[in-house]
Amino acid sequence: MPRPFAPRRFAGRAAAVLGLVVLSVLAGAPRPARAGPAGVEGATWRLEFDNDVFLEKDNQISSGWSIQHHTAAARRWADVGGGHGSLGRLGGAIPTLGGEGLLRRSGIAVGQIIQTPDDVSRRDLIRDDVPYAAALTLQATWYAYDDEEFRGFEVTAGVSGPPALGEEVQKATHHLLGDKDPKGWNNQIETEPLLNLNYMRKRKVWHGGRPEGWSADAAVDGNVGLGNLFTQASVALELRLGRNMPGGFVYVPDPIGLSMHYVALLEPPRPERAALYASLVLRGTAFARNLFLDGTLLRPGPGVDKRPLVGMLIAGLHYERRDWGLHLGIFLTTDDVDTGQAKASEGHERLGTIDLEWRF
Repeated sequence: MPRPFAPRRFAGRAAAVLGLVVLSVLAGAPRPARAGPAGVEGATWRLEFDNDVFLEKDNQISSGWSIQHHTAAARRWADVGGGHGSLGRLGGAIPTLGGEGLLRRSGIAVGQIIQTPDDVSRRDLIRDDVPYAAALTLQATWYAYDDEEFRGFEVTAGVSGPPALGEEVQKATHHLLGDKDPKGWNNQIETEPLLNLNYMRKRKVWHGGRPEGWSADAAVDGNVGLGNLFTQASVALELRLGRNMPGGFVYVPDPIGLSMHYVALLEPPRPERAALYASLVLRGTAFARNLFLDGTLLRPGPGVDKRPLVGMLIAGLHYERRDWGLHLGIFLTTDDVDTGQAKASEGHERLGTIDLEWRF
């Protein structure tokens, strides 16, 4: 049975989590000095935190986080550096990431994703619910964009199983928040090296309003992933509406490996003023493989029957200043688990997301 909604408990948890995130960002962040071509984003640090605690649940994909660094935009791949060195310039060797007039950037990220069944008090293997699972990853991303199109490629490498430290992180977090101690991590999916490749294209299909005031736009995107983390293909419609809205494309927070990390924005019409806008993404995804539901490839282990076709809705609210930004989001899906077979599972995903950005 789901727990009744407790506003005071929920608010306390959310405040504690948000406070930790803010402190971790501000602790070592110097006053930034912007760099890069005029009118575009400078180098960016992003801290992303995803958790279902914001929606009063604790099952399936339970939490995730990533720390990302994206270089300042450059006109040529040869000029992309920003601490990434020759790694950033590798974008010039990736087909389709050229294009006259497009800005180039690269990103590096480290992150983790954790999944648990609904009943974390049981020590035995729960065969009719999703398994305990964790992945720890390192990602490299290259992308090119302007206000009309986006092209990107990402490589994800990592590990699943006990080396991913899901048990240690979740138990420490539950202890901090006064939550139940999860008992069944001895039944988590096996250790396996992970490798995933993702390719994404986006294109604007509509602009409306006045750029210096209220405006809106729409874009379509396609994304293909291949690997033992996620093998999938998806199409999406992305909508934005706001005041003093930046150009480029909204970042869509996704579970690690499902999509890509990127910062593909242009400065707003009045960069000295705040930008405030909302986003809505409607996506359909066909899954051939999902590590968190299918289990590992190399060794048989716990898993659950999945649904191959999944609908997703990602809604966001974005507030941006010249040097920093705050992004709040909700990630909802249709059933990705076959609830006819996995009777104990809720079936669909629900996550709240917080992204903090610091630009310099």
